[in-house]
Amino acid sequence: MNFLAHLHLSTGTPASMLGGIAADFVRQPQVLLLPPDVQEGVKLHRRIDSFTDSNITVRHSIGRLSHNWHWFSGIIVDIYYDHILACEWSNYSDEPLDVFSQRSYDSLNSLLMLLPEDAQRGIGQFISDDRLFRYTTLDGIEDTLARVSDRIEKRMPKHAVRLEQAMPDLAASHAGLVSDFRIFYPELIAYAHRCKLGM
Repeated sequence: MNFLAHLHLSTGTPASMLGGIAADFVRQPQVLLLPPDVQEGVKLHRRIDSFTDSNITVRHSIGRLSHNWHWFSGIIVDIYYDHILACEWSNYSDEPLDVFSQRSYDSLNSLLMLLPEDAQRGIGQFISDDRLFRYTTLDGIEDTLARVSDRIEKRMPKHAVRLEQAMPDLAASHAGLVSDFRIFYPELIAYAHRCKLGM
């Protein structure tokens, strides 16, 4: 899952929200330097990712794109699932998305200084772009895919790919992906709840 889902599935505290986002920006040695409650947010993020990666419905979604996008299909589905979640937000939360987004940004900003500078910059850009609310639009998803492509090219130049070119495939598979998401996300909510009870 991507940022919106991780924030939604956090415990709702600023520390848990920060950990849920920082997990994608901070490497393990640096994680151990974070406060324990932020580390718990990172652990929850990783459990959610493990559950997602092994889920049969998610694998079915990935299969809808894998003929053209192979290994990158999972990344694309993660981001598109956030689009579906944003568009169907009222089915999963009583808090309006714009209010939730601002609360999330405020929570992240309040603790951002705990992270390494490069993580602060990455998350700061995510906030200034109002990325959470932009997930409601296809333009926002296309832009997110383009930004992820830039990060992949920087980290793995030999595997450079333009994920935003998957938009026609996403449009063709939209109905199936929505159907998959509606099966999967309640399962993920229940799993995250069990994890939080055990924390």
